[in-house]
Amino acid sequence: MSIRSPRRSRTPALRLEVPELDAAIAAAERSAIVVWRGERTPFEMVPARIARTDGRLERDGLYAGWIDALEALNPLYRERHAAWRERAGAGGTDDLAAAVAVGIDIEALALDLERLAILSETVYYAALRRYLALIEIEQGDATIADLWHVERGASWSQWFGERDVNLAAAEAGRDASETVHGEGWRSGESGLAGSEASTTAPAAAIAELYGSLVGDPSWLRHALHMAPDEIAPFADFVAFVRLRRLRHALSVVQYEMRLYRTDDESMQRAYYSGIVGHMIGASVPEAAFLRDAGTPFSSATDLRRAMLAGAIGERLESRFGTEWWAIDEARRLTGELGDATSSEDVLAQLGYDDLDWRPVLRQIRTRLIGEMSGYGGPNITTRAGTRKV
Repeated sequence: MSIRSPRRSRTPALRLEVPELDAAIAAAERSAIVVWRGERTPFEMVPARIARTDGRLERDGLYAGWIDALEALNPLYRERHAAWRERAGAGGTDDLAAAVAVGIDIEALALDLERLAILSETVYYAALRRYLALIEIEQGDATIADLWHVERGASWSQWFGERDVNLAAAEAGRDASETVHGEGWRSGESGLAGSEASTTAPAAAIAELYGSLVGDPSWLRHALHMAPDEIAPFADFVAFVRLRRLRHALSVVQYEMRLYRTDDESMQRAYYSGIVGHMIGASVPEAAFLRDAGTPFSSATDLRRAMLAGAIGERLESRFGTEWWAIDEARRLTGELGDATSSEDVLAQLGYDDLDWRPVLRQIRTRLIGEMSGYGGPNITTRAGTRKV
């Protein structure tokens, strides 16, 4: 199933900028501090600090402090949400969802996303069980903080030194010299994606496509020169992270369709923790019910970017092979596609009728070990015993 090109809403575009309030929120987030055992960590740095923490007790302590900080910031988030709702009312509609989703057929989007959720669920939960077992956590007992720790991927950091990333990115025609190094595999991802801000949907999709090469076996083998026995496990890991991001964005879209249609905060919090927590297989704090949504339907933009990147990648591989990133003609084509004015122009040039989530899901599934070697993956030993997960 595919997502049709956006239909123009009859509702005037809702102005989302609230300059003074946006500035106050940014300042409050920068100044907020989480204190754990005498250590003072800036609020915005807590997720990264948690990701580096091996001990679950310490992770939980930092996580609890982060939740407290969220609750302290929530009055500002509520004020901004109320400002958006007031503007929607002034524009003649009580449906904030419709007002902020101008140009998006949100009902059609919901239907398509439900299909994506169903078809990605089994493979996602199989991979999730494997990675949680590595840190001795059973599925159903994890929090988002545990996923932050898993996704750090520290065991592969030695392959992503500054010189290694710069040289390997150059093999794909990318300049990683402006990348913030020292962040393990994420430095490789950001180096491939590029440091320039993308101003159009096609340019953002091209950046995401190149960023996804960090988990591409051909790039890992021929550009990064990763050890052969490390390639499949690492490609599996990156595929899992990409699928988790995709499902998280998907869940936030589904949540937002409810968030903007009720003013009952208890319902909003319940929708958030239930929908997002179920979709990613880990509990999320109710306190993040406004912050995680961010700018209304920015999560839909993230999904559309990932789907467009998947469509471009599929066409490049079919035309030039898996090492398209090393071929000058393919690089020129990505440049042309990135210069396009709209996603619809890119899709037309590639021969697609509509935006479709199936190409990106196919790409992710082919790199998951569980998909290649049979359901369940390898045996993993935890305190609960040895089992196939």
